[in-house]
Amino acid sequence: MPGAEGPAPQGLTPDAGGLQPASTDLRIDFGRAQEGAIATVSRLLGAQPTDITTMADCGDVTAAYWADGLTMNFVDGDFRGWVLTEPDLTAAGGLTVGDMPPAVQMENTTLGQEFEVGGVWALVEETGPAITTLWSGRTCFFR
Repeated sequence: MPGAEGPAPQGLTPDAGGLQPASTDLRIDFGRAQEGAIATVSRLLGAQPTDITTMADCGDVTAAYWADGLTMNFVDGDFRGWVLTEPDLTAAGGLTVGDMPPAVQMENTTLGQEFEVGGVWALVEETGPAITTLWSGRTCFFR
């Protein structure tokens, strides 16, 4: 019907195996084809990616970026990892960018202070400390 609104965005939870859409048992697991994964996430978030680019210096990783801080990384056309840089989405384990890290063992790396909970990694700012970045799977971080 003209002018009718579609279903409201459902949201999703990034986790160690990919993305878990809200209110369903269906998943967007690592290994899913790029075209279908981007279309599904766009529908769930109610927005298209703001940019899709190939980063040759990262082994030909293609990254799709959304305004809410989600990046999906693809290699050879398959979904291989995600990164969160904004507090709009919460990852598995209740991890959110901007929140204080849980009481876990921190690891000093060339990126800074990192920790891992259930296959989800987090980078913590030195002076907050607050979580600045969350990820799982393939990324494009230089260590």
